[in-house]
Amino acid sequence: MTEKNNILVVGAFDRFNYGDLLFPLIIEAQLHTYGKPFDASFFGIVNSDLRALGGKLTEDIRAFYRRCNEGGNHTSVIVAGGEAVAVTWSSLLLALNKTFKRTHRFHGRINKVFDLNAFAKRMLHGQTDLPFVFTRSDFQSVDHVIFNSLGGSELDPAIFDRYPHLRDKLRQVDYFAVRDRATQRNLTAQGVQTSLYPDSAILMSKFYPTSFLDERVSASVGRYIAEKRGTYLFFQIKDNHAKNNEQRIAQQLDAIVDGHPGVHLCFCPIGKALNHDDHLALQRIAPLLKHPCTVFDEVTIWDIMCLIANAKVYIGTSLHGAITAMSYAVPYVGITVPKLNSYLQTWGVDGINRTLPVNDLLGGFRNAMGVDAASLDQSRIQQILAAEDSFSRIERLVLSK
Repeated sequence: MTEKNNILVVGAFDRFNYGDLLFPLIIEAQLHTYGKPFDASFFGIVNSDLRALGGKLTEDIRAFYRRCNEGGNHTSVIVAGGEAVAVTWSSLLLALNKTFKRTHRFHGRINKVFDLNAFAKRMLHGQTDLPFVFTRSDFQSVDHVIFNSLGGSELDPAIFDRYPHLRDKLRQVDYFAVRDRATQRNLTAQGVQTSLYPDSAILMSKFYPTSFLDERVSASVGRYIAEKRGTYLFFQIKDNHAKNNEQRIAQQLDAIVDGHPGVHLCFCPIGKALNHDDHLALQRIAPLLKHPCTVFDEVTIWDIMCLIANAKVYIGTSLHGAITAMSYAVPYVGITVPKLNSYLQTWGVDGINRTLPVNDLLGGFRNAMGVDAASLDQSRIQQILAAEDSFSRIERLVLSK
């Protein structure tokens, strides 16, 4: 009897955050291009069903552990992407448990006398020190562990002291791809060797052309794009970056429209999960504008993707918002966020390859408008080819049977 290729994809797919929901879609789509049979399953920390928003149906972490210990087939685990190395059980419990979240401001003091990560691990039925760091040896029936599109530009070296086995665990990963040079430097400093490739989400335009997206967007988004395609500025910002800056941001956006009267303003949240809360920030900024603004709130990943793909420019804090713009060759302006800055410095087009503070959005817009379309398209093609190369290495491991 021929062994099956079982692929277990694990990540934060159980909450609404655009980038996290993209990972499993892109991984599955690219693996299908090789024409080899496989069964893919998707796991978060808890059971979830975000299919109505474009996400995947997920099983919980206990189901993941069961599958990792079932014999009989060729089984590979793909940690889907993001800041997985530094994710702790306590940070995941914060996003899932309202009572635990209410104690957040006291966690620094509590941790001095009580191990909150160990407590959260028990609450969430974890079996490893960190949720997404493990090797084949942690399970009975896993043949390969792959880290795809990992980020760690702000990785604190102290985590390697708190978790003494972390270095060895990371060194044993069968294929470890990181998405920016800063992450690679941080891990190299710990003796962990990695391969540098673009974030796999860059492949979205390959699988989801605008004609595909037009058929999947909500009615309100479809009407807006049909009327204003290529003339609007897509804006998004995380809540904690907008706090105390709302008036300054509104003035900058108004200044852009003052200088470019044909530009429309489009507000759309990309992340509504804990520590993102884009919708709250946008709701505070919109009333401060003197120019009209269309605000979307209840959106799917297809709505977000299509709005960015058809925008004149993307401005925001979201890494995957910028990567979406890159994938569809749309000019972009990154607002100061370290992981976004690291990515733009690694893969961005000259002139728009660094983030800017909120008081320089007008300057950023002018820079973005000055980038020629050929440079954006060349960058897009370069990143897509590199991402495909990374997946060819993954394919040799996970589709070997």
